[in-house]
Amino acid sequence: MNGAPAQGLLFVGGFVAAAIAFIGVVFVVNLLLSPRNPNSSKNAAFECGLDPAGQPWSAQRMRFSTVAMLLVLFDAEAILLFAVATRLRGSLLGLAEVGAFIAFLSLGLVYAWRKGALEWRL
Repeated sequence: MNGAPAQGLLFVGGFVAAAIAFIGVVFVVNLLLSPRNPNSSKNAAFECGLDPAGQPWSAQRMRFSTVAMLLVLFDAEAILLFAVATRLRGSLLGLAEVGAFIAFLSLGLVYAWRKGALEWRL
C-alpha cells in the first residue's frame, strides 16, 4: 500500500506523456503528408464560395464582443440555475441565495441596458 500514491502519479504522468506524444505524432504526420503547392487562389480570402466583398482585414466593432460577453454571462447563469434548482427542494436559505444571485445578475443586465449595450446600431 505504500506505493499507491506514487503509482497513481505515474499513471497520470503516463497519460499526460501519451497525450503529448499523440499530439506530436499528429503534427509530424501532417507535416509529412500535407501537400504544399500554394497559389493565388488558395491564398485569397474565402467568403462562402463567393468573391470577397471589401477588404479581408477590416476592424470589427466592439459591439459584437459586448453582446457575445453578455450572451456567455447569461448562458452560464442559466446553466447554474438549472444545476441549483435540482438541489433546492424547499430550502428557504437556498431560495434566498438563488434570489440574491439572480438579483446581482439582473443589476448587471440593467446596467448594460442603461449604457446602451443592448441597442443594435448599424
